Amino acid sequence: MLVTPIQMVNDAQKNQYAIGSFNTSDLEITKAIFQAAETLKSPVIVETTEHAIAYAGLEEIAAIVKAEAEKTKLPIALHLDHGRGIDMVRRCIQEGYTSVMLDASYLNFDDNVVATKEVVDFAHRHGIPVEGEVGTLKRVGEIEARLTDPKEAQTFVKKTKVDFLAVSIGSAHGIAKSENLDIELLKRIHDRVKIPLVLHGGSGVPDQQVKQAIENGICKVNIDTDIRFRFAEALEMMKAKHPEEQDPRKIMGHVIVELQKLIEGKIKLFGSNNKV
Repeated sequence: MLVTPIQMVNDAQKNQYAIGSFNTSDLEITKAIFQAAETLKSPVIVETTEHAIAYAGLEEIAAIVKAEAEKTKLPIALHLDHGRGIDMVRRCIQEGYTSVMLDASYLNFDDNVVATKEVVDFAHRHGIPVEGEVGTLKRVGEIEARLTDPKEAQTFVKKTKVDFLAVSIGSAHGIAKSENLDIELLKRIHDRVKIPLVLHGGSGVPDQQVKQAIENGICKVNIDTDIRFRFAEALEMMKAKHPEEQDPRKIMGHVIVELQKLIEGKIKLFGSNNKV
């Protein structure tokens, strides 16, 4: 069933585990997420970026997730990841998204506060929680990171009333050659910010550091790049083993199985299995 992520993330915060927030852009990835969640009895967040929405269509991808959610009693949230403006937020809420992120971290701090508060005011009127971001993650090959300042994080949460806060502590979008989380910085942020914290760029972070981050305030972990890489690997594997296969249902069925294995591993790492 489709729900807002407030309860599941608050439960994770209280009991020191994290909810997996898995990016999708099509039917196959969505099915793999749901099958993994069902197998491990885990709440999950299914999220789409604006790029995924541009690829699949907002109505289409929302309909796929909502159709899968109707088949399960598990709590499932549908989340906008890295929304860049209130227009996209409005569209997603109208299509039934149960959570949104406004990423205005590319703006200066004061403008980030203003833009995020506008979205929070709108979304909260519709009963939808909001994730904001302070600091910027490194994007592999494109931009350098600006780590989150704990004082700015505290001020941002107070002024915007966001429900969750994404922080920049050393992870990257994409998979960098070396990703090391600054756990001491996370601790300082967690001392000042009491709402659930979110780790973006979770794909390239060593498992042990993910666990440390969860122990120190991270309650939601985003996974995208690992899914896209495994998707491509599964296709190559199928082509190598069965070059004669032409039935897309069998080919994509193999992809779903491989993605499900990956997502199940992440759910176990985050500790959300058997939490329903």
